Amino acid sequence: MTEISPFFDGKGVARIISEKVVLEGKSDFWEVKTDAPQHGVAAAYGSHVLLSEPHREKPDELPVGIRVADKAGMQVGGIHACPDLHGEASSGNILAFACATGLLVVTQSDGTPAIRHLPYADSLPHGKTTTLIGGRGLQYLLGNYGADKVLLIDPTVESDAFRLIGLPTRRVHFAVDPVRAKFAYVFTEDGQLHQLDVVKGEIANSLKLTDPYSMDGHWSDPRPRVAVAGNRIVVTDPLQGVLHLVDATSFEKTGDIAVESKPFNIVSVGGSGQTHEGE
Repeated sequence: MTEISPFFDGKGVARIISEKVVLEGKSDFWEVKTDAPQHGVAAAYGSHVLLSEPHREKPDELPVGIRVADKAGMQVGGIHACPDLHGEASSGNILAFACATGLLVVTQSDGTPAIRHLPYADSLPHGKTTTLIGGRGLQYLLGNYGADKVLLIDPTVESDAFRLIGLPTRRVHFAVDPVRAKFAYVFTEDGQLHQLDVVKGEIANSLKLTDPYSMDGHWSDPRPRVAVAGNRIVVTDPLQGVLHLVDATSFEKTGDIAVESKPFNIVSVGGSGQTHEGE
């Protein structure tokens, strides 16, 4: 059963609770503390939790590493360096953290997390990933890299792990397709949704959906976001107050849903209900 591990920046504390406990309506959790409040992260991994290590002299800056703790809160091994830690994702049995120098890649080894550093390739331009998402069905990671590029990452290899994919203009948001494993989607500020073939490492199709949304201004200004729900791709359009619907199979727009105010962030959730005979 999956464990959930929210991190409380203001306290520097992670609280780990199992999905089963949540579904039972209970609140039994175990807690692990770090050395200082921080813009941090915690990730439950088997019987351990991986915690961001704060910058000792400047805890208000980004974390500088990852440490492993057991359920008693005791540290296992040393600190794994990860300067400017920001961004975390999993794909299959692999967990990764984004650093200024590359990625920390986590796998299971004899019941204990094994962590290795995957440095950015020398062929990449200067930059770093600060947002990671994990592939479904295919094991890969997708991250931002510069304003108008995304980075396709194979965390299972040591060499040729990175493929840099240029975009026609600056990136606004991106998401993976949990059903059609070879595709991910990137929305750019010119109002286009791009279908990314992660096997070939290239844009397969592009579809104009909205008026332009400039990436100038504050990072939290309302801009389109992408979610995939079954055979539909949904893109929010805050300025027009609509959700644009795209058929994921044909990659054609199929309609709009008008909503009040400015739809911004969007999350796709699903589940299976009870089935009763005779119904």
